Amino acid sequence: MPSKPLLKNLLSRQDTWRGRNRSLRKHVITTGNNSLDRLLLGGWPVSALSELVSQQDGIGELSILLPTLKRCANEDKLCVWLDPPYQPYAPALVSAGIPLHKLLVVRCKNSREWLWAAEQAIRGNALLFAWTNQTQPRYTDLRKLQLAAADSRSPAFLFSSTAVLKASSPALLRIELEALKANVLLITLLKLRGKAPGAKIQVSLGDESTERIELDKLPVNIHYPQLKKPDYLLPLKPEVLRLNT
Repeated sequence: MPSKPLLKNLLSRQDTWRGRNRSLRKHVITTGNNSLDRLLLGGWPVSALSELVSQQDGIGELSILLPTLKRCANEDKLCVWLDPPYQPYAPALVSAGIPLHKLLVVRCKNSREWLWAAEQAIRGNALLFAWTNQTQPRYTDLRKLQLAAADSRSPAFLFSSTAVLKASSPALLRIELEALKANVLLITLLKLRGKAPGAKIQVSLGDESTERIELDKLPVNIHYPQLKKPDYLLPLKPEVLRLNT
């Protein structure tokens, strides 16, 4: 018979399902948004892999994770960004109250390095943000990360493109993000234990005064100022004079 501590540890894992358990999951951290918390049965799952799927990067997917990033950083946890598609914008992170010395950006040469770095970050109890743009990990690779996350005390987040929706995912949570307009996301629940898929909510990332403006709608100054002629002209070299004659 298994010992009581071993059984208790097994039942506390996020990837262990217990029948007739209708209560909300306790191992979650709030997202900082009440509507999103209700969608996710309390918040982001801890000790688990969560997958955020979107058609393109930069639509606000990081904005909904800023409260989690700030909380983990303030708890003295390292926050690892694995192969982000863009260089993190430091002024915005500082403005959100996130200490930059707790962020580590890792670039990988191949999928083998990516998987090793992701697993080490999870097992080191760091907060992991991992992008799959360049790696395209297999199901077995993600399963390995999910098992590592189940033994950790931190959430792990995976950012994927909509192309992965053709295949299943071992992640405990899977949501799809779609930009309805600037600063407004449509979030669709694709997978979460204990809740049927298909639920949708809209999340506002800011008020209208802070909305991003599309490039083709930016005002352009077509009236260029006249440049003042210099009072002194530099003498041309003899070689230039010969070319001009």
